[in-house]
Amino acid sequence: RIVEPDEIAAVRRRMSMGGYTKALSWLDETAGGAMVGPPAFGEFIEVLRNNAVLIQAGARVMPMPPQGRIIYPRQTTAMTAYHVGESTNITSSDLGTGDVTLQAKKLTILAKLPNELFHFASIPIESLVREDMGMVVSLKMDKTLLEDTGSQTVPKGLINYANINSYTSVGSAADAHSGYAIAPEDPYNLIGTTEEQNAKFKAFIMRPLLYTTLVNRRADAVSAGDKKGQFLFDIVRSWDAAIGQDRLSVGNLCGYPVYKSTQLSKTRTRGSGTTNNTYIIGGDFQDYLLAMSGAMEFALSTQGDTPFVADQTWLRGTMYYDGAPRHEASFSLLDNLLQNT
Repeated sequence: RIVEPDEIAAVRRRMSMGGYTKALSWLDETAGGAMVGPPAFGEFIEVLRNNAVLIQAGARVMPMPPQGRIIYPRQTTAMTAYHVGESTNITSSDLGTGDVTLQAKKLTILAKLPNELFHFASIPIESLVREDMGMVVSLKMDKTLLEDTGSQTVPKGLINYANINSYTSVGSAADAHSGYAIAPEDPYNLIGTTEEQNAKFKAFIMRPLLYTTLVNRRADAVSAGDKKGQFLFDIVRSWDAAIGQDRLSVGNLCGYPVYKSTQLSKTRTRGSGTTNNTYIIGGDFQDYLLAMSGAMEFALSTQGDTPFVADQTWLRGTMYYDGAPRHEASFSLLDNLLQNT
C-alpha cells in the first residue's frame, strides 16, 4: 500500500493534539501499521523425508520393457554326479529350471490445484508439486520393495520372500513376544547365514538409531551395567574418512557398508506382542532386480466436468515398476530387534 504524504501529516497532527490514546504499532493497521509493507518471503522450507535405500545399496536397475513384462529364466537345482562300478548303469539326473518374472505394477499420485495458485502464488507452484510427487512416489516404491506383502497390483517386498535366509538373534528377550537386544554375534552370524548358501554378502541395511546403538554399545568394565569397557561391535571407525553419523552417509559394520534409512519399519511385532521392533536386512543387493519405467509420467488437465467447473488443474503422476531377487538365498533377515538397547 502506498502511503501519501498528506496521510502521514494528518497522523502527526492528531498525535500533537493528543488525539491518540495508545502508542503507534507496526502490527496494528489503525495505529501506523498500515504504512508497513507486506512481509517478505524467504526460501521455501521443505519437509524432512526418509531416504530411499534399496537402490543406494546396489539394486540392479533396468528399464521396464515396452511390453511391461520381463522374464528371467534361471536354474533352480543342479544335476547329481555318482560313483559307479565297472559295467554299471549310470543314474541319470536332471537340472531344475524356473524363472523370475517382473511385471509392471502401476504406482500413481494425483494433485488437484485451484487455478488461483498458478496466478497468485509467489513461488513456481507447478514445479514444487511435481518435485514433491516424484519424491513421494520414489519413497513409496522403495518401501514397497522392502516390506509389502505383495498382490496382483503391488510388488512383494524383499523381506517377505519365503526363501530368503531368516536368522534369529542370540540377544536377550524378556519373553516369547518381545524384541531382541542385538548381540555382538548377530552381524557375523547374518553374514555366515548368507555365505552358507553359497551367496555373497556385501552390505547391511538398517535404521539409523539401530546403527547408532551398535556404534556406542560397550562391554562392562568393572561392575555390571557400567558400560565403560571396549566396544562390543566391530566398527572400523577409520574405514573411510567420509563415514559419519549422518543418516545419508554410509556406515561400516564387520568390514561391510551399512546403509541407513527410516524406510525400515520400527513397528514390527513378535508373536502377539506389542513391542515396536525393527530389523536388519543384509546380503548381495546387486542380486536384486528392479525394472522401472525410464521416467515418471506426468499428465496435466483442466478438462472434465469437475476440474473445468471448479476452475482447477489436476496433475497426475504415474510410475510403472516391479522388483524381485535373482536368488532369494542372497539375502538374510534379522528380525524383531529393539532399536536402542
